[in-house]
Amino acid sequence: MVSMMPGQIAAADGKNVLSVSAGIITSVWQPGSFVDVHDARDAMRAVAQVSGGIPMPMLSEMTDVEISAAARYEFAQTTGVLAIAVLGSSTVDRVIAAAMSRHTRYPHEFFTSRDDAMAWLNNFISDGGQPDGHADGISALA
Repeated sequence: MVSMMPGQIAAADGKNVLSVSAGIITSVWQPGSFVDVHDARDAMRAVAQVSGGIPMPMLSEMTDVEISAAARYEFAQTTGVLAIAVLGSSTVDRVIAAAMSRHTRYPHEFFTSRDDAMAWLNNFISDGGQPDGHADGISALA
């Protein structure tokens, strides 16, 4: 990990840049990158650093990024996020995001629109981590 500008951290040998704004972590992967398990671990350490160890929602820009199976599993095991919106632009990006969501312990959605992704993530800010403001998941049924 390398600190860049105030509030920004570079991870995975510069392939990933993270920042926090308005309670949402933004993770931008360099297009054309290959992400292995070591990159994933370094990125998760950077998430903990940039968030101060407090789980937050995350926007992950992963356009034209290839992710190894071991790295996908590593990302899925993280406890450092409340939810992840993956922003991509192609069918391949969508397939990779779907493969990443198989083992996640947090809500995970794919978007092609940054505005739609941010609107979805805003549901996870200051409401106990559940969409629609129902922290226990039961009151939504009432």
